[in-house]
Amino acid sequence: MEINDYWKLSTKGISRDGWHVDEHYAHMFFFYYLRFSPSYALARKANTTGLSAADKKNLPKDFKQVLKTYRLLGDVHKTLYRYWWQRNGHEVFGVPYVKPIAQIISVVNGSSEPIKRYEEDLNNFLTNERQKREQSASLILSVPIDNNVAQSIKFVKQYLQDHKHLREQDNKEVKPKIKLQGQRFNANALMKGVGLLIYKSTYPEIENWRLGVRVELSPSYSPSLNKDATRRTKNWIEASDRILMGKITYRALHRCKLIAENAARGKFLCVDEIETAPFDFAALNALYKENQVWEEKELEQVKSSSK
Repeated sequence: MEINDYWKLSTKGISRDGWHVDEHYAHMFFFYYLRFSPSYALARKANTTGLSAADKKNLPKDFKQVLKTYRLLGDVHKTLYRYWWQRNGHEVFGVPYVKPIAQIISVVNGSSEPIKRYEEDLNNFLTNERQKREQSASLILSVPIDNNVAQSIKFVKQYLQDHKHLREQDNKEVKPKIKLQGQRFNANALMKGVGLLIYKSTYPEIENWRLGVRVELSPSYSPSLNKDATRRTKNWIEASDRILMGKITYRALHRCKLIAENAARGKFLCVDEIETAPFDFAALNALYKENQVWEEKELEQVKSSSK
């Protein structure tokens, strides 16, 4: 298995017969943001050690939805993205078929080929290929290779039009249990968001402006500020930059919290304003550090076993 800093263990080569899924880098960020959701951490606790009286007071009103997501996606700690994707990728984010495409079933070359061969080709399509794909209606056509291509295409279009009623009756879309929301995702912004949550968890009491500088949140203010500077500012310009950097960081952190908490409800990427469990960054950091130690040991084992 391929090992790198970004994916830890590559997800290349993961497939499941009868299932189709388009893996996207957003799925990886879904996994990492779940690690910083306090609601998801409570769902993990509810499914392992059990909730304390104090935990129960912090449960959001829609905790049942969080538990539903946890039942689908499971634990995101003490595991690697590859393992998580292997377990959930197809059955949660995929569908039990491959979208049908136009394909050649057989080629009748005009010679005295045994009819049995063509029967086998058709049987293979009906029993094997078609089973892997959505069970939608199909036309079995004879298209003479020697004929004018434009003319053949014209006939095919007409046949499809003539059987349009079958498409309308049989076009039942099977949806994945969880589907990514949106078409465009900013990988750089999502990565910075994960970094923001990691640093905030590591240094819960850090001032927002310092936090923003650490993760290089703003190309305008981050370079001009020193994250290790004393509390006393040199001049009014630095004081103003700190205030603005602090506001930018506050908004970004709030957005990251919403992404993590909406992910716990099975919605990614989503920034809906919802009721969340309290963010105990010290507790989230303890989970993160525990997971880091586990990851390092796991990767060492994989490296040694692959030699």
